[in-house]
Amino acid sequence: MYSTFSIFRLMCFFFLLLTFPSSLFAQEKGKTIVLIHGLFQNSHSWQNWKLFFEAKGYTVYAPSFPYHQGEPQVLQKEIDPELVNLDFPQVLDYMLAYVDSLPEKPIVIGHSIGGLLTQKLVEMEKASMGITLASANPRGISVLNWKYIRSNFRMVNPLRSRNKVCQPPMRWFKYTFFNTLSDSAAISAHQTYFIPESRIIAKTSTQKGMEIDFEKAHVPMLFIAGEKDNDLPPPLIRKNFEAYQHEGSNREYYTFPKRSHYIASEPGWEEVAIFVEEWIKERIN
Repeated sequence: MYSTFSIFRLMCFFFLLLTFPSSLFAQEKGKTIVLIHGLFQNSHSWQNWKLFFEAKGYTVYAPSFPYHQGEPQVLQKEIDPELVNLDFPQVLDYMLAYVDSLPEKPIVIGHSIGGLLTQKLVEMEKASMGITLASANPRGISVLNWKYIRSNFRMVNPLRSRNKVCQPPMRWFKYTFFNTLSDSAAISAHQTYFIPESRIIAKTSTQKGMEIDFEKAHVPMLFIAGEKDNDLPPPLIRKNFEAYQHEGSNREYYTFPKRSHYIASEPGWEEVAIFVEEWIKERIN
């Protein structure tokens, strides 16, 4: 026989079970994150960030671009023949379909060309927030900066064949990505995380039709630059940020001291992740 008290406890339990299922079992709303990598990388570049945000209670996805899936060490030797034809609109369509498959609009965090994809997803109202780390510049945004020109000319040089994937020498990576790292750390990072890339993703990211509507209302956006970034230097990131015109929309800019284009992975990446998570928390709560 059950005592009156035992029956009462069971009734309370089932009442709570039926009344608050979302708080007991479901993922907390607004805590889905999609991490979008940049050129020459794939989802492996976000390993540390994925673990960091999952430990904070977020559900985190880090998809790779088409023909970028797999272990970087394998992809360095086994290049998909379709990679050479991959362009920015195709990558954007892929990411658009990816976020549409999720149960809620995600917080999108993108690095480099992934930052530009983040800007596009925000414009298309597919994100609840947008955070860019050293975002690639959209059509119409540029600066006369020697470091920027030197770093990017290899990708957009019209004299280089579009029928070959881009595999720059280590000295280019050392200047463009790893200028704050020692030679040994740069070689290790390159071997562990970097892969061949389509030359036309960068070329088509600023083509007609890929513009950003800077006057449109948008969800909160955070633009982060690295002080020592040779590839996409702070003046370019700030110009991108300042192009947004909608007065009622929230956006912020911050330059991290002593950080390169490798800002999401270089030593001290935790500071950047903590800064981003605090910014997100303020807007969720």
